[in-house]
Amino acid sequence: MHGAAAAIGARKSSALWVAEPFRIFFPLGLLLGAIGAALWPLFVWHAILFYPAQAHVRLMIEGLMGSFIIGFLGTAGPRLLDASPLLAVETCALVVLQIASALLHLTQRQTVGDIVFLVFLLLFLGMMARRARARARHDLPPPQFVLVLFGLLNALAGIFLITAAKSMTNGLFANQLGSLMLNEGFVLFPILGVGAFFFPKLLGGAKPEQSDLRIAAALWVKRAAIAVVTAVVIWSSFVLEALGWIRTAALIRGVTTLTYFVMQGHLLEKPSGPPFLAQCFRLGALLLVAGLFLPVALPGYRLANLHLTFIGGFSIILFTVSTRVILGHAGQSDLFRKRLRFLIAALALLIVATITRVGADFIPPARNSHLVYAALIWLLAAIVCACALGPKLSLSDE
Repeated sequence: MHGAAAAIGARKSSALWVAEPFRIFFPLGLLLGAIGAALWPLFVWHAILFYPAQAHVRLMIEGLMGSFIIGFLGTAGPRLLDASPLLAVETCALVVLQIASALLHLTQRQTVGDIVFLVFLLLFLGMMARRARARARHDLPPPQFVLVLFGLLNALAGIFLITAAKSMTNGLFANQLGSLMLNEGFVLFPILGVGAFFFPKLLGGAKPEQSDLRIAAALWVKRAAIAVVTAVVIWSSFVLEALGWIRTAALIRGVTTLTYFVMQGHLLEKPSGPPFLAQCFRLGALLLVAGLFLPVALPGYRLANLHLTFIGGFSIILFTVSTRVILGHAGQSDLFRKRLRFLIAALALLIVATITRVGADFIPPARNSHLVYAALIWLLAAIVCACALGPKLSLSDE
């Protein structure tokens, strides 16, 4: 009897990991991000011989951020569509493709790695499209998720442009535009979309309810239209930046992002529920916006600007949302009311890493040492979160 119960428990556990793929993709993304961050210390210490700039970018964007985006959407998407969760073969196929893409980037085969990642995204979109067509309900998904879809399309188009640029006589514009769409748009749009839907839940401290999604069709169309306009304006800023209008592009992108966060995501409203996670998300959002605005004043420090956006903005938001998702699905929503020490420590480390990495570009003689310090501090923040949240990935809220 004990053996039979153990077998049933094992089957339920494996089914849970497949049906809620964040349990696989969050730790996988953190691992790929850790490898991407570790490339700089390994290069400075001469442990690797190749210059890791491209591999670092791809592992942080496609590996880290891509895994968290797909893990979140792969879990939330079927629920929002009232459709069946991912099947074991679907989740396994996605995991294999993501790992294959990362390995290709590590071996400096960027084009093939990008193509594999493109297939990975197309496969996921196909899974969600099939469920959307087959769903029995008539409610619409959150209108803010138009931006999430736009982010995925930006990644696809960005990879296409980057790959096509290599065969063009003068592919500089296509490569720059594709890089902006992949490295910024792919992450920025989902953060805006998920943030506008998710942050009000943090303000109230409540778990999203199905009734929240039953909004009037006219209101849905209005919010979706606002999301589309926001996406088009931000995408136009990518075009302007690729054309060399850096200050103008940064101003447009920063103003549009801040406006959407404030008007649609209620970013500056006072929480009516437990404020801790809302404050953490707000911190990340404001640092993200600061990184978008910084090129207006310092257009010549592109890498510094990007790392303020990525470490201070994207990473803090990612750690905060991941904490909310993991604790909620582990049946520990009571912790939402507490100031989580591990998250405070992790976010403090991320802020220090941000300052260290941004400062590196202003101190050329000490640049390499600052790159090492920033990478090690980011890794420490990741380890803190992994140790605190890793054991909870196997827990269920049922």
